[in-house]
Amino acid sequence: MSDSKRQSIIMTGIGLILLSCLMMYFALSQPKISNESVIVNGTQSTEYSQTVSADASSTAAVENETVAETESQEMVVAETQTAEQTSTAVSGKINLNTCTAAELTSLKGIGEVKAEAIIQYREYLGGYTSVEQIKDIKGIGDKIYANISPYLTV
Repeated sequence: MSDSKRQSIIMTGIGLILLSCLMMYFALSQPKISNESVIVNGTQSTEYSQTVSADASSTAAVENETVAETESQEMVVAETQTAEQTSTAVSGKINLNTCTAAELTSLKGIGEVKAEAIIQYREYLGGYTSVEQIKDIKGIGDKIYANISPYLTV
C-alpha cells in the first residue's frame, strides 16, 4: 500500500473520530427536555420540564415530586368531600349526552374526576350511543356501572 493511500485512510479515520466526538459533545451538552402528560382533576395538561445540570435536575426532581404529592393529596381530599356531599337519591334519569358534572356527581361512586372524564369522553365520541360506553372510561368498572346504570339514559 502506498504512503499517500495510507495517509488518506488515517486522515479519514481521524476525521470520523473527531466528528463523532463533536456529535457526542453537542448531544450531551444540550439540556434535557421531557414532555409529560399529567391528568389533574380529570383534565389533561402537558408539563415541560428542563434539566440543566446534575444539581438542578435533583432539585427539579424533588420539586416535581412535592408537586405531584400535593396534587394527589388535593385530588383525594376533593374526591372525599365529593363523596360526602353526594346524595344517593337521584330524581329521574340523567341523560349522558346533556348532563353536567354536577348532575353526574349526584350519583353514588361518581366524583368530580370521573364526572369530568365522562364529559370529556362524550366530547371525544360526539355523544354517547349507549349507556354501556361509560365502562370504557378508566375507573368505571362493572361494579360502579351496575350501581349507576339504572339512573342513566342516552
